Amino acid sequence: MNTRYLGWGCGFLDLANDGWLDIFAAIGHIYPEIKRRAMDILYSDPKIVYYNLRNGQFRDISKELGAAILEPVSARGCALGDFDNDGDVDIVINPVNDVPKLLRCDSNGEQGERKNDTSHWLKVRTLGTRSNRSGIGTRIECITGNHQQIDETRRGAGYASQNDLRVHFGLGQAVEVDRLEIHWPSGHVDVLENVRADRVISVEEGKGTVRSFNSPPPEG
Repeated sequence: MNTRYLGWGCGFLDLANDGWLDIFAAIGHIYPEIKRRAMDILYSDPKIVYYNLRNGQFRDISKELGAAILEPVSARGCALGDFDNDGDVDIVINPVNDVPKLLRCDSNGEQGERKNDTSHWLKVRTLGTRSNRSGIGTRIECITGNHQQIDETRRGAGYASQNDLRVHFGLGQAVEVDRLEIHWPSGHVDVLENVRADRVISVEEGKGTVRSFNSPPPEG
């Protein structure tokens, strides 16, 4: 447990697209005056990343992820989302009195080949009809084999922050989702079966999938 940090943004995200959620936290102290004092509390701190060990425990891997994580900032919120539409989750941090920071999660090898090419994913965009148009509050159950995940379309994601409204699921080695249940705030339930992986789908309340496309690869 870390008890000395002051958190401004925290979220669950699947860094490895293995179907198990990891934890990211952006932190920073309130008072810049402490920079002038010899204390064990800092005004700017590195970010924190906990990796899911799949047994109810997490391991702090912050120091293994390089300068982007270890660079100290005094954060005032963070937002999670697939900024470049390449199938993984990126992070935007808003530091106080500084420019925003984009932490881009790329898993490409030196030759442009994906290191984790066996890890698949699916993004779901909810479009309400009887429910609100963005589908806020919609709960989605994603089943691949014996593995079950549940997430929902949420508004608000910490201090002055909003995550990507598209719900992201890491699928590990599964090339399709066996069953996708979309539970809308209105009480209506849409069920999709055998949904292909590595796609962004738009699901409209009462109609099912109305759009499906492959995300483009990252630029560069």
